[in-house]
Amino acid sequence: MTTKKSTQSIHGRRDKLYRGANFPIYASTTFAVETSDDYYRYVSGDDEEFYMYSRYSNPTVRNVEEKLAALENGEDAILFSSGMAAITTTLLAFLRHGDTVVAQRRLYGMAYRFLRDFIPKLGIRTHFLDERDLYEVHKKFPEAKVVYFETPINPTTECVSIEKVVKSARKIAALTIMDNTFASPINQNPLDLGVDIVVHSATKYIGGHSDVMAGAAVSSTKSIKAIRDAMKAFGGCINPIDAHLLDRSIKTLQVRVDRQNQTAQRLAEFFLRQSKVLRVFYPGVPSSRSYKVARRQMDGFGGMLCIEMKSLETAKKFCDSLKVALNATSLGGVETLVSIPVLTSHIKMSDEELHAAKVTEGMVRISVGLEDVDDLIGDFKDALDAV
Repeated sequence: MTTKKSTQSIHGRRDKLYRGANFPIYASTTFAVETSDDYYRYVSGDDEEFYMYSRYSNPTVRNVEEKLAALENGEDAILFSSGMAAITTTLLAFLRHGDTVVAQRRLYGMAYRFLRDFIPKLGIRTHFLDERDLYEVHKKFPEAKVVYFETPINPTTECVSIEKVVKSARKIAALTIMDNTFASPINQNPLDLGVDIVVHSATKYIGGHSDVMAGAAVSSTKSIKAIRDAMKAFGGCINPIDAHLLDRSIKTLQVRVDRQNQTAQRLAEFFLRQSKVLRVFYPGVPSSRSYKVARRQMDGFGGMLCIEMKSLETAKKFCDSLKVALNATSLGGVETLVSIPVLTSHIKMSDEELHAAKVTEGMVRISVGLEDVDDLIGDFKDALDAV
């Protein structure tokens, strides 16, 4: 039976022992075997229901992985202890000394720094491209083994054409890995558009309550097996308690994201009318240059927006004057958060790198929560009046 995302989010594995509404937490690091010969089942790899050690797999974790795979229309998924663990492990599962990875120049700051500072130490060549060049990676770097990108882009929410990136990468048989954190599986499913592997900071929308750190990768069964083999060695596994928190959160993912989409749209329209706001970045407004791309590949425009003010001092004054929204990093939770990218996600980037990433000192990133939209508009209006 085909089910919709809201149903997939709620119903996963069932508690067959006591018929509890929630799948149990298997808070065990190790699992006993009936006979020593059972270990051969693990070595053969032909029984995914065989649990031996929770770094490898765990029933509570597996329940959530199956849900995420369904939500992203993938064959399988794997959970991690953080979004960066998901990104780094996935990249390192497919890259070797001498390989070339091509990445979008405008990325989440820590992902950019990993590709800039750490990957080259392993003898892997990294090249950063603007979006238009990313659409022609087959011409620019035909030797590329992996193409890594994100859309919507952090922090400006501008959108990259997924189909164009995939089309170019396929011409050179390069693996495409895309960060879908800003959109969530509710607003966008990159695998349907040809992306090979989707990664998430599940700390954000999937977790949704600012109380769990997690990451995820979703792909084919074959690719997830390769990533899982790498995770077993690198050790970035999630624990069953955090997986249970994710399961709780996923049950409300659809309704939370739908509400955040609606509120972000209202806020973007509000900021467009404010003289103290120089620019508004949100793919859901027709004036956005990402509007047409977003309409083609997204089911909703998302709960993230960005505004630009005249200076860093103005941005700081604005953020410090808020009473409802919190001046805090991260995103995707029930609380509305604001942050200044040059002080948070992009803090260790040079002026040249910030210019290339199109991030200015006056930018404020806004992650829309679930508060009443009129309360948020009033809060932002008061903060603008204080600038």
